[in-house]
Amino acid sequence: MTRLLLLFLTGTVLLARPAPAQTSRATRMAAEATALRQARQLVLERRYESAWQLLALTDPTNADPAVVLQKVDLALNYYTATDELRRFAFRNLKLLDLSPDSLRQLGQDSVRYAFAVRSVLEQLQQRFPDNYKLSRALGDYYFTVQQCDCAEQELGEDEVFRRTIAQYQQAHSHGQGDYLSYFALGYAYQRLGRFQESLAPFERALQLRPTYATAHLNLAFVLLELKEFEKARKHARRAVELFSDAPHREDAGFLLSQIEERMK
Repeated sequence: MTRLLLLFLTGTVLLARPAPAQTSRATRMAAEATALRQARQLVLERRYESAWQLLALTDPTNADPAVVLQKVDLALNYYTATDELRRFAFRNLKLLDLSPDSLRQLGQDSVRYAFAVRSVLEQLQQRFPDNYKLSRALGDYYFTVQQCDCAEQELGEDEVFRRTIAQYQQAHSHGQGDYLSYFALGYAYQRLGRFQESLAPFERALQLRPTYATAHLNLAFVLLELKEFEKARKHARRAVELFSDAPHREDAGFLLSQIEERMK
């Protein structure tokens, strides 16, 4: 009896000790979480190159979806220069330096970091087919391709829009979307001339962000094409109210005048 009891207690003690592999994994996960928090803080401080270097050190082989997704966000939104969205340059800015929208004015002399966004994300999709944040990121990638006209020229614009739609649809059907991704989906449908299909994503974008002037403007244009003049006028007027810069406000005002002309 005593021997059995000792064996049982010994086994319990052994089971209570974390295995080395489990300890190592927990340590890696904690280190990764810390690095991701630090990288986000660096972005808030506009230290974009430092954020990139930290993420590259955390996951040098682009094998971790969480780190890669943060790399993608940084690469697509905060680069100063790029080689076809496969290599990126970043800068550390002071808080009172240029606005983020002016990053592209900083020149071409920075170090370029290799990060082929599309191939990295597609490889991860094969390994993690149920991670629909990767689909969202690929939708963002293709939308950026169309907006910057700086990569994937061999695909042609219509194919880029079709791929944008496919990736965002997959992401949205699994709860991965926000007002920007819904707007981009609507825009892709709009540019393909599929106006009826663009309505739902534009409307969803405005449900999530009612003050998003660009969505009001594009929705007004689509409704004009569909001859829904009253609704089109409402959204054009809202766009005029919401745009703070003169050029966009003038564009919205011109569209409003076109709608009102058609209503006569």
